[in-house]
Amino acid sequence: MTRRPKGDAATGMDDNPTVTLKAVTAPRRRHVRIVAAVLAVGLAGAGAAVTVPWGKGGTHAASEPEPEAGTAKVERKNLSDSRSLDGTLGYARPQTVKGYGDGIVTWLAPTGSTVTRGKELYRVDDRKVPLLYGAVPLYRRLEGQNLVGRDVRVIADNLRALGYDVGVQPSPGQVVTMITEADDTASRGDEKGSGSAGGAEKGAASAGSSATQPSPAVGTGKGAAGSASPAPHASAPAGSGTAGSGTASSGRVVTRMTVRSGDGVLTPALVNAIKRWQTHNGVPSTGVLGPGDVVVLSGPVRVDSAGAQMGDAVAAPLLKVTSTDKSVTVSVDASDVGSIRRGDAVTVQLPNGTAVAAKVAGVGSDAEAPDSGNGQPKVTVTVTFTDPDKVRELDSAPVQVAFVSETRRGVLVVPVTALLALREGGYGLRTAAGRIVAVKTGLIAKGLVEVSGAGIAEGTRVVTSS
Repeated sequence: MTRRPKGDAATGMDDNPTVTLKAVTAPRRRHVRIVAAVLAVGLAGAGAAVTVPWGKGGTHAASEPEPEAGTAKVERKNLSDSRSLDGTLGYARPQTVKGYGDGIVTWLAPTGSTVTRGKELYRVDDRKVPLLYGAVPLYRRLEGQNLVGRDVRVIADNLRALGYDVGVQPSPGQVVTMITEADDTASRGDEKGSGSAGGAEKGAASAGSSATQPSPAVGTGKGAAGSASPAPHASAPAGSGTAGSGTASSGRVVTRMTVRSGDGVLTPALVNAIKRWQTHNGVPSTGVLGPGDVVVLSGPVRVDSAGAQMGDAVAAPLLKVTSTDKSVTVSVDASDVGSIRRGDAVTVQLPNGTAVAAKVAGVGSDAEAPDSGNGQPKVTVTVTFTDPDKVRELDSAPVQVAFVSETRRGVLVVPVTALLALREGGYGLRTAAGRIVAVKTGLIAKGLVEVSGAGIAEGTRVVTSS
């Protein structure tokens, strides 16, 4: 009589005549052990939790079902790793709008309202002060034939956008003759304002434009006082500013100006457009504009709060305004901000779970210590939305912003569960045909791993463990 051993050394299980053991081949056991090890270690970096079916002491229990094998195709795609940080949805930091000149505030745009191009932002002595878009504020009175400057360009561009015919503006490099009154030039610094302009101005020409301030008494060109300056050669280079000037016998200052890129010219057609616009706004149709007549900001604004009341003097802070588009501010550790660049694509997760596309609009340059005094200094990163309508219903909210820390473009990827830890070291993949191919791994993100190696190509079907 042959005695059976009390246990099976291969399986480590006690003999049980009522259980029929299923033969497990070495490659199958090896695949299960490898997948378990890879999932436990590799997926930890991907943020996944894995339950590994091992019995006590590392012995596979035959009574537990073996993991089912599936297949997946090797894909070529962009793979990105991201990190999420807390952010706050709201409007940009408010900026202050100050009044100019003399007068009394008689109306302010309501808090929470939106003001667009051509609409009044406030009133002075019951005169409308409209909003215009631009990068250069009005810093002088705009009057005089062919006055040249970037502030003139702001007026021309805005009136054209509002539907007024401003005529043809001279091209950069073209020389024009600017004529101003000599008496006006000398005395304007003492002006308190005139019905339409309401502002003071020193000199007939802009310090920031092509013009220079000509003398009201003596010609600054070759001409003598009391006579017109000889006209310079028409080929004066663009950007050269004043080409020549002098004082005519009529008391007018004549200056030859070269139009630079970004300049506008106060042509007769533009003056007529200003008059029509003034009539439409119910103010005297003088064709003259000054610093107190308009407010120039970068675009439409939302009124955040009022800094003045009706009856206050206008020469003071009047309103705080923000842009009309919402944005997200994120406090980032100063040591981590170096990986964030203006224009980077990000994803904002709203409180309702919706993911909205956005981009980095600005990265602060100053690091500030946290309020608690503990922790790393923080830098403020501003994020704007690709489609602002996606957050139209929210004025403020806590959000999560996912920043991409690394991206691999056009790489081959497989599920992490397809990796096999090879006995000789490294990792491999088992093809659907049963062949094991060694691979080199790269970035792991979102349950996928970057792979490369001979014998692995896009579309290859590999075995995964589910």
